Amino acid sequence: AVVSTQSTGTRRGCLDAACRFKHTPQSLARLHDILKSATTSCDVCMFVIASQQLIDILVELHQRGVKVRCIADNQDMDGVLHALRSNGIVVRFDKSDYLMHHKFVVIDSRIVLTGSYNFSRGGMGINRENIVKVHHQHIVKAYLEEFNEMWQLYSTSKFSFNFRKEVVYEGSG
Repeated sequence: AVVSTQSTGTRRGCLDAACRFKHTPQSLARLHDILKSATTSCDVCMFVIASQQLIDILVELHQRGVKVRCIADNQDMDGVLHALRSNGIVVRFDKSDYLMHHKFVVIDSRIVLTGSYNFSRGGMGINRENIVKVHHQHIVKAYLEEFNEMWQLYSTSKFSFNFRKEVVYEGSG
């Protein structure tokens, strides 16, 4: 499924719980629902994490007992670092001069969300962005392996840059 994130300013109700207007489910509402469906793990590898609404969802997942891990680029992330870490979520950053430009989430080791979308205000409704929801286990496994490799790489205080091979899935279904 491909989800466009350009918003029309509505949510299945908007984010305002007191909203009295009828709304149809929009892309952002579907994204929230997919993220909130996590029951065991939510691994976020995102160039930018700057949306308070999405940060709140990650904190809510963590408080429900879902294992939340985040990897982000090291650009201007002080506020995010505090918001997530102060709520007990482990965040690791790329420590190189290069961009960690991935944009994907692995949910419960069974779903991948990937595309051009960043967890940012622009991504939520200003930019034309896309997200693809993938259930194919070979693809999910490749993304999870990439996440785990980066998780280990960014855990060390001594950083060495390693160009990553492309992950290509050649198969049917």
